[in-house]
Amino acid sequence: MKKELTIFLTICFVLSFGLAGAFYLLGGDYSSITGKLLASGYMLLPLVSVLVTQPLCHEKVFADCGVSFKFNKWWIIAWFGMLLLPIIATLVSALMPGVELTLDSDLMRRSIDALADAGLNISSLGFIGIQLVGALFAGATINALFALGEEIAWRGFLPRVMSGLGFWKKSLLIGAIWGFWHAPLILMGHNYPSHPVAGVFMMIAFCTLLSPAFMLFRERSGSVIVAAIAHGTMNAIAGIALIVLMGYNDLLCGVCGLAGMLLLALIDIVIFARKLNN
Repeated sequence: MKKELTIFLTICFVLSFGLAGAFYLLGGDYSSITGKLLASGYMLLPLVSVLVTQPLCHEKVFADCGVSFKFNKWWIIAWFGMLLLPIIATLVSALMPGVELTLDSDLMRRSIDALADAGLNISSLGFIGIQLVGALFAGATINALFALGEEIAWRGFLPRVMSGLGFWKKSLLIGAIWGFWHAPLILMGHNYPSHPVAGVFMMIAFCTLLSPAFMLFRERSGSVIVAAIAHGTMNAIAGIALIVLMGYNDLLCGVCGLAGMLLLALIDIVIFARKLNN
């Protein structure tokens, strides 16, 4: 285990931090189109690291990484569950001091006006509906494809390498690694643009709390692809809080804020209780 883990982490962090560091030093703007391309490409680097590590360790590529298309109910549970999580986190966010739920935010008005200019006239509720349907579609297609670039490593390769640690130890350790891996992007404004330094620690906490749910999806479904669909769907709808909340605070609101973390802590307690009784 030690050799595979050391090789993978070295390759993954050198590639990831190196790419993000080069982008920053060359004057890249994370809010620009090139910044979006960086974020998309960054998601594929854990996959690249697995593709390099396994041959170096004399293993067949994707061996025991859970790449399976055998369908079962967990595909649906993961897909819709990760659509609901950011929505519920948004509702919880509205309970935070100074935060208000609204269907008339500046961002929503600008978005609806842009659609009207393109010939599509819709209401605020219609706009939300489009967001939800679009998130489900993207979560199971293009978003899942990019998320698989991460999940092949986080819920495919690493759990096998750490198989001797048990569900909770490997889930939390992988979650912490996963969260820290985001650090260069967070410092450039990803997820917590108003609090980039504090955001690094928030992201580590968020990923650590989220990891057991994704690990459960992987184990119960028998497929890392299910974790990728969950990941992709969550990413697709995570921005809903920005659209419907006034007084939004990136440390408190949304699925990546305190509201989402409280929900994830409750989910982890439920997972712990169910595993304790099994």
